[in-house]
Amino acid sequence: MYVPPAYVTLPLLSIAWATTLLRLLLVRSTVAERRLNAALVFASLSLVLGRPAIRDLVDGHFGHGLTRVLGNVCIMLTAASLISLFSVWALGSERLPRIHVFALSAALVAGAIMIVLSAPARSRGVSLADEGGWRFAAYCLTYASPIFGAASLNLWISLKAVRSAVAGRERRIFLAVIGLSLFEMADMATVMVTGMSKAVSDGTTFTETHYDSGAFIRLFAVSAGALIALGPALRAAGRRYRSWRVSRRLLPMWRTLTEAVPEVVLELRPKDRRTLSADDRLDRMGVEIRDAILILDRHVVFELGHQAGSAAPVVVATRLHLACRARIAGHSAHGTGVLAHSWSSDIGGEPWELAKLADHWHDAEQVAATLWERRLPQFGGRKQLPSRMTV
Repeated sequence: MYVPPAYVTLPLLSIAWATTLLRLLLVRSTVAERRLNAALVFASLSLVLGRPAIRDLVDGHFGHGLTRVLGNVCIMLTAASLISLFSVWALGSERLPRIHVFALSAALVAGAIMIVLSAPARSRGVSLADEGGWRFAAYCLTYASPIFGAASLNLWISLKAVRSAVAGRERRIFLAVIGLSLFEMADMATVMVTGMSKAVSDGTTFTETHYDSGAFIRLFAVSAGALIALGPALRAAGRRYRSWRVSRRLLPMWRTLTEAVPEVVLELRPKDRRTLSADDRLDRMGVEIRDAILILDRHVVFELGHQAGSAAPVVVATRLHLACRARIAGHSAHGTGVLAHSWSSDIGGEPWELAKLADHWHDAEQVAATLWERRLPQFGGRKQLPSRMTV
C-alpha cells in the first residue's frame, strides 16, 4: 500500500484536525452544524488510523489489516453523518429527527459485516485484497455503496442549491462541494469495479494502483472537505475574538456600574454560565450596562463646570461615575435624567457604541474623583458650613 511522505500527510492531517476541533468548539449551535462536525470527527479518525505508528500498534495487538478495516468503517460513519446532514438541508430538522441514529446504526452493521468478511484473511496475516474472491467483492460493495449514495445525494442537493445561491463565496462553496462529490462518486465506483474484477480475475493495473493509493485518495478527499468546512469556523473564531475584545473594553465600566446597581446583574447557575458563548456574554454585559445607566439616570447631575466642554463620551462617563458615587454613598435620586434625551443619539446602546464610552472610562474616573472631592452639593456632597470663629 502506498503511503504518502510525512511532509505531505502531516500538513493535510493538521488541516483536517484543526478544522474539526475549531468547529467542535465554535460551530455547533444548529442540527446541521453538529452533524457536519460528526462527519468531520469520523473522517479525521480514519486519517489517524492510517498513520504508520497507529497502524503498527493496532495491527500488532489485534491482527493484520484491522486498521484498514476500521478506517473504512469510519468513512462509512462519515457517509452516514452526511446523509443525515443532507436530510436536514432537503427536509428541515423537524422531519426525520432520528435519521442520524438510524444512519449510524446501519453503518455500524455494515462495518461489522466488513470485519467478518475480512477476518479469515487477517487471521492468516494477509490482506483481503490479495486473496480476492467473493469475500473481497462483497467487502468492496458493502463499503462503497453507501458512500456512493451519499455523494450522489450531496451532488443532487448542491446542483439544486447552486442555481439559487448568491454569486460569490456561497456559490464557490457549492461548486467545490459539487466537485468533491463527483470525485467521491468516481472513487467509490472504482472501488466497486475493483472488487468485482478481483472476484473473477486478478484485476487490472488501474484497479491495483487505485487500491494501493487508497490512503492518499482518502487523505486528499478528507482534507478538501475540511477546507470547505473551515470557512464558518474561521468566521466564528473572528466573531468570538471581536466579542472578547469588546468585552474587555467594557469590563471596567461594567464593574463600576454593577457595583453601584448590583440588581441589574442577571443571575445564572454556574452550569448555564459556562455554556454562554462570547457573543452571549457580550450581549448580557451590554444589557446590564444599559439597565444600570437607566437606573442611575436620576442620580446624574448636569452641571460639570469647565468639564462640560469636553467630548461627549468623556462628559457622559464623568456624570455616570459621579452618579455611581452618589448612589453608593446613599444619596437620594435627584434631577430629571439628563441622559434620557441624548443617550441613544449621542452614545447609542450597541456594544461597540458602549465600548466608545468605555474607552474614556479611566480618564473620566479621575475627573469624577476630583469633582467629588470638592464635596459640592451637585456632586453628592454636603453643603459646606461657615467655619466657627475662635475667640
